Amino acid sequence: MPNRTAAQVNNHDNAQAQVSFPVNIEAAFRAQATRTVAFLVKHRARAYAKHPMMLETISPGLAAAAPETVIAMAKQLMETESQAPRRWFGFGGEVPILNAKAVLLFARARRRTARTRALPVAGSL
Repeated sequence: MPNRTAAQVNNHDNAQAQVSFPVNIEAAFRAQATRTVAFLVKHRARAYAKHPMMLETISPGLAAAAPETVIAMAKQLMETESQAPRRWFGFGGEVPILNAKAVLLFARARRRTARTRALPVAGSL
């Protein structure tokens, strides 16, 4: 480093991080939380797609149900979880609602796949 002694380069006691633009920490945390929830929901939905019997842990009979039934059940689970009381520090209610959202995402994908398979291919008639 030109014009700086070794002692100045290695002196981190008075170093401060300077940010040249306004930072909204709350918005940054919210954005990261949103990305994390999206990742967790997609990851769980993919796990349900690979192993549909995991749906039995959510509700018995869900793995064999039609996509419309699974969607209705997921919506009902989300409603039930949103009405449940929460602790003041925010822990304890995240997993059931994430599972319900993942079930909903999985069921919608399954319904979409069933619809596209049911449509006749052009030129096949």
